[in-house]
Amino acid sequence: MLRTILLRLMATAGVSAAVLLSWWWKIEDARAPKVLPTAALNQPVDLGRSLFTPQRVTLERGATDQIMLTAVIENVTGASQSSVFGLPAKPPELILDGKGVPPAEIILLRDHAPLAQIEPRMPEEIALIWPLPAGQVPSEIRFGFSKERFKLRDNLYGQSSWLGAAPTAILTATPEILP
Repeated sequence: MLRTILLRLMATAGVSAAVLLSWWWKIEDARAPKVLPTAALNQPVDLGRSLFTPQRVTLERGATDQIMLTAVIENVTGASQSSVFGLPAKPPELILDGKGVPPAEIILLRDHAPLAQIEPRMPEEIALIWPLPAGQVPSEIRFGFSKERFKLRDNLYGQSSWLGAAPTAILTATPEILP
């Protein structure tokens, strides 16, 4: 009798563990997709608070070589945003040799001032500028984009809020070389 109860208890525990493990694997697959979608030049990328449309990738030669990504960014929220790339800021990332490089300098193209704030539904042309390490001239460049998620009612305060950023797309481009 005791042996039968023990065997049934172990069988129930094994089935429960298998169900919970398969459930957890499904949750992990949904949380972090293995293959990110590809982005393309002149196609908008949804970053949560803003739409980012990459237009041109250039490699500028000079005293220090630099990669420049020009784009149009549009605030799609209903208020002025000083954090169009989320909080903490997660602007597009330059990926060289599989590693990220330090964050870009982001400027407005109309007056070459740093990007500080953008108004709702007023697209701005911007440039993201990364200095290149000495002697490195990449033939193909990858950019990683992250999207901040919006939740209408969060679990803590019951208010709407922006949640952490997650990778959303990869752009691969060959830069135009400018003198």
